[in-house]
Amino acid sequence: MRFKRKSRAALILVAVISCLTLIISSAAGAGQPGSDTDPLVTKSYVDQQIASVLSKIASSGSGTGTGSTIDAAVIAQLQTDVGDLTKFIIDALTEIETLKAKINSLETGFVVVELKAGQKLLLSGGSEAILRNGSATALKGANGDLLIDASGGKDLAQGAAIPLQHILIASRTDGRGLLAKTNCFVLVRGAYTIQ
Repeated sequence: MRFKRKSRAALILVAVISCLTLIISSAAGAGQPGSDTDPLVTKSYVDQQIASVLSKIASSGSGTGTGSTIDAAVIAQLQTDVGDLTKFIIDALTEIETLKAKINSLETGFVVVELKAGQKLLLSGGSEAILRNGSATALKGANGDLLIDASGGKDLAQGAAIPLQHILIASRTDGRGLLAKTNCFVLVRGAYTIQ
């Protein structure tokens, strides 16, 4: 009977010590929000930083008095940073819309493009074109690369006549494409510009 009581007491003691060890170790590893031990920024940390900035602004008055903690140069820098960030976001959103348009053009397949004599159809990298009727010549890119005639299994040199019904591929966005010699229709898949 005494053995059972001693073993039960030892078991309870071990359980209590284990719980205390777990609580102490988790409390020691928690750290302050935003510190090296807790690198994730929490809402409380952000609220604390905002309150700190607001108190500095409030204590500085107009920001021009003596003893102010935030001067006009800091405020000007913050305004510049916010402006730069806003421009970055607008540029990113514009690029996203451009990429969406390119994806939509690839998903919808070929579109019919009408070219007048003398117009250039410049293909973006990965775009395809098929001359359906009329006459056109190849334009090489700024990098010296040529337009690929996938149907003929060859590259088309600058000024080479483009055969009808051949699939043409631009491997880069560097000005390669077609120059319409007569009015013509071209099927295009992918991004392009007309000049």
